[in-house]
Amino acid sequence: MNLQQLQQNIDNNALANFYVVIGDEEALIQRAQSAFKQLISVADQDMNYSQFNLTNQSLDDVISDAMSMPFFGDRRVIIVQNPEFLTPKGKLTEHTQAQFLQLLERPVAENVVVLFINDLKVDKRKKITKQLLKVAEHIELPALTEKQAQQAIMQQLNQRAYKIDQDALQELTLRTNAHFTTMQNELPKLIAYTVASKRINLAAVTGLVPKTLTSNVFDLVDAVMTRKIKSALMIYRDLLQNGEVALRINAVLTGQFRLLIQVAGLSGTEQEIGRQLGVHPYRVKLAKQALKKYTAKALRSGYLGMVDIEVQLKSTAQDPELLFERFILNDTM
Repeated sequence: MNLQQLQQNIDNNALANFYVVIGDEEALIQRAQSAFKQLISVADQDMNYSQFNLTNQSLDDVISDAMSMPFFGDRRVIIVQNPEFLTPKGKLTEHTQAQFLQLLERPVAENVVVLFINDLKVDKRKKITKQLLKVAEHIELPALTEKQAQQAIMQQLNQRAYKIDQDALQELTLRTNAHFTTMQNELPKLIAYTVASKRINLAAVTGLVPKTLTSNVFDLVDAVMTRKIKSALMIYRDLLQNGEVALRINAVLTGQFRLLIQVAGLSGTEQEIGRQLGVHPYRVKLAKQALKKYTAKALRSGYLGMVDIEVQLKSTAQDPELLFERFILNDTM
């Protein structure tokens, strides 16, 4: 089930007692939560709408709420975040597990319990997980593709009578790694900046939307691999000056080199490779484009160089910038 199908069920008053929301697109997850919250009128939300975060709250409290009849209303909605009891490390007492299984078997007809599994790695071998996934409706909210994200952004702008130039949309996509939630979060300031013209151009995007660390690191790796030493040093220094920690920069650099090597050894569509590697298809697309310029030997040297820098960062007090400079001046690249 997707968000559109959920809304159809809401409109038709055809709701299940249990839902599990699975996915990693934050903006869509927030929309799902909002849709469930709107099932309860604002006046009744204090009594008939509950939110639990099981990182610091008890499943016993969820069960107690879910087994209670609505208070002067037609329906009660219970939202459950971070249901860690479904993961391999999650533990429950026998009593709590028995109560939850009883709830799944005999729910209160008027109540809707929504568990936001999101990207938690649940243990499907557990009895409690098996039973939940068996009786609950599944709402799948995977990350949008590059094209889907761009279409969704244009649709939001059209609803406000705004336009975005094609080169501006491409730059917004690049600076956010085609991550729809990040793209959406950048819209308010772009809209406010262009309120007079209602047209977002390239200058607005480059001036207002910062590059993500992953996007900066992609540029950094490209500068290293194409021997643009001055540019590479400038990007690295800017990252340090902007407060990024050297170990974090190095970890993301290592990850980027690893991704390039992995993509070079795989075949299939961007979506297929992305699912296999657990990354957004847009990163696979950029990696494939970049691989046309790089040799396998240089990629291997780059990856091993990053591993060596990490060892030295953790075991010595050497200056990170000096270590990186030595790396990019290495003739084996």
